Amino acid sequence: MVSHRVLANLRVDQFGITLDDHGRRLDFPRAEADHVEGHSDGARYGARELVFDKLSTRLDRTHWEAEAMSAGPLWLRTDDERVELSIERAEFARGVMITRAAAGGVEVLAPHASLTDVRLRLPRLTEFKREASAAIEALPAVRGDALLRQSSLRFLDGLSGEIKCTLKVVLDLPVIGQRTLDQKLVIPIADGSLDFRALEDSLDWLEGTFLDLGITDDRLAIRWGVPLLPSKEIVSFALDRDGQALSAFDRVPVRSFADFRVPAAKNDDKKRSRVKSLTVADLDVALSLRAPRSVEVGGGAILFGGEDAPGVVGLAVAGSMTHPPNPGSLRGTIGLVDVTAKDVKAGPMVVTVDRLHLGAIDGLELSFDGFRPVGLTCMIARATATNLSLGIGHHP
Repeated sequence: MVSHRVLANLRVDQFGITLDDHGRRLDFPRAEADHVEGHSDGARYGARELVFDKLSTRLDRTHWEAEAMSAGPLWLRTDDERVELSIERAEFARGVMITRAAAGGVEVLAPHASLTDVRLRLPRLTEFKREASAAIEALPAVRGDALLRQSSLRFLDGLSGEIKCTLKVVLDLPVIGQRTLDQKLVIPIADGSLDFRALEDSLDWLEGTFLDLGITDDRLAIRWGVPLLPSKEIVSFALDRDGQALSAFDRVPVRSFADFRVPAAKNDDKKRSRVKSLTVADLDVALSLRAPRSVEVGGGAILFGGEDAPGVVGLAVAGSMTHPPNPGSLRGTIGLVDVTAKDVKAGPMVVTVDRLHLGAIDGLELSFDGFRPVGLTCMIARATATNLSLGIGHHP
């Protein structure tokens, strides 16, 4: 059974009570509440202040309904500390309903919501990724492409723009000794893919002597070598069937970079034949996402943009990543995000919204351990939502 409890200080000037066949109801022309705190099945939430216009509440069940409501600041966090959300101000000018959901827990329904200064933090992102991977691997019929991370990232096929970075590789080579390759790269992105052959041709002459990009065993591989000696893999990226077909035209999907492999040193390898480190530094990303594009996430789906609106505009990211794993981060901003969400779960919460418009996302930070993302934080100056349904404490 789902537990639910709300505590608040409620102030009203007058009220009316209705007793009929539909139950018992209290009506308030105006009501104010402060220091609201609630808990429902793994999530805690609260608000410093709530103001309701024409509020009605049932006495026999959880059901609050108002013609308009304003609130702030609000906060929500899960008991396992995987999700933290704070909102400085929320306006529900077209009404709001708070009721017990059919699947358990509490559901907030609003035809329109305007949110200001939203901060979302996912400090344990790896646990979401681990659960998603376990769910995929538990399916007995899943084979091949479906086991790749990129299989759920097809929305990236709508990317266009440019990626600039510095690729730094420290090698311990036979005869030559330690060698550091330091190469600045400019990578144009079109239709979610890049020309790896043009990328190889852009390498400086000296770096190009040691580095090679090519397709090996259905993988895009970056290899190093010296004249007259066999080359060795630095890092490679798996290509799904579509990526393999695209590689025949010297292009690979951006999403394939999610499935990377850095080979471990073998016991019989000589110490002077190993990659000491691989660093992607001075990363400067400027991208946009053509719409519509959809992605399955959290047991539901997110659709980016629509026929009349772009999905993502003005994505700018900077930072660095390194292997062997060390703490790193990517920081950036987004000018605009426009999405539709259906049954997207995050811990004990589930969200459905017909249109979610996010403007001026600042303070976007994705933290890494090596090349593995571990946490996400973002600040959203203003967000508007149409036909919002937020469930707290739903059963899966």
